[in-house]
Amino acid sequence: MTARRVLVIDDSPTIHKVIEHTLKRLGHEVIHVRDGQSGVARALEARPHAVLLDFMMPGMNGYQVCKALSEHEELEGVPVVLMSAKGEMMGEKLVRTMGIVDFITKPFSPEALATVIQHVLDTYAQPDSRPPGTSRPPLVPVGERKPDDLPTSMDLSDPRGRVALRGNLGMVPSAEVFQLLKFQSHTGILHIARGDAHIEVFLREGAVAYARADKLDEEFLLGRFLVEGGAITGRDLEMFLENRKGTSRLIGEQLVKLGHLSQAQLNDAICRQTAELVYETIRWGEGEFAFYVSENLPVEAREANLCLSVDALLMEGFRRVDEWGLVEKEIRDFDTVLAPSRDATGVIKKIRLEPEEERVLALVDGSRSIREVIRVSRRGSFDVCKMLFRLLSARIIRKRSAAGDEDGTP
Repeated sequence: MTARRVLVIDDSPTIHKVIEHTLKRLGHEVIHVRDGQSGVARALEARPHAVLLDFMMPGMNGYQVCKALSEHEELEGVPVVLMSAKGEMMGEKLVRTMGIVDFITKPFSPEALATVIQHVLDTYAQPDSRPPGTSRPPLVPVGERKPDDLPTSMDLSDPRGRVALRGNLGMVPSAEVFQLLKFQSHTGILHIARGDAHIEVFLREGAVAYARADKLDEEFLLGRFLVEGGAITGRDLEMFLENRKGTSRLIGEQLVKLGHLSQAQLNDAICRQTAELVYETIRWGEGEFAFYVSENLPVEAREANLCLSVDALLMEGFRRVDEWGLVEKEIRDFDTVLAPSRDATGVIKKIRLEPEEERVLALVDGSRSIREVIRVSRRGSFDVCKMLFRLLSARIIRKRSAAGDEDGTP
């Protein structure tokens, strides 16, 4: 068995003794430090074959130490085993990033430690044979397509930056991608695609600065948020769009220049549009993503610089996913046609509807599909479907079958 050098970063003397006793019996050299800052410095000096790292320490925690280690190219490829106390929750997919290849829960037995560390040393602690000057591999290559695989979405290459993260949403959900980028305080461009739909999210130091989309439903266009926020009426927006045909200037920029809305109103609409695009990606259970580290953000992202908190966006996004789960039990197909129920007037007298619900109800005429109600309402599908769900549950409206009967019954 080849002797290897293991760096232990942990503030517990007891843990140090257990690890030293166990690993020295295996013939390995053990180096101890008690805090993250010293650990990074010692790693650069000693070039260990593996690192055993405590998750919770005063000063820098385990993730922060991993981030610091990953910023040094000379430490690239050094495997990290994260140690955590029972109850300290860590997502397994997020753990397997930034060099973290395994984790072990305290208190652990010497046998368990020996098994984990020997497996890591045998599997990962190999000399780096990559030729000098070769670009660094993606941090999370899971789900990456092989050259001969059929694409599941569009090409996500981007010449503006260096690819650092790439994968499949079925294996790594977008919420975990956002959490990782926030934790690493990354600046760059995140591409998320499902089929033809494509969303670009621009991040600055781990916060969302701006987002835009291509080939997504009309509800995500900026005009919806301008109308919804009261910056412009739907009729005025339609007239403006008709008259601006042939110009490539951004709608918001042109509306501000012409005096139709203020810069503050535009900024508010862009903020809500960006948030909605992030919420949409959280719903996607399939597709692909690619993140490119880059300071070369487009002018729209630099000017918007929204600095939206990833944590706040994810909390709202998860809440919406939960509500969608309930709504989708009743509303499965946006092409379903809705009509007023036969006794809708009597039911409405017993139930107090909100003004927005009344406006949506007025669009249900027996010929419009759910998709068309959403489009005409100039509101988001999430909000409209919640209102339609309530109206359906209260039997104020009904679904029409292809024969025109309620739910296909006579």
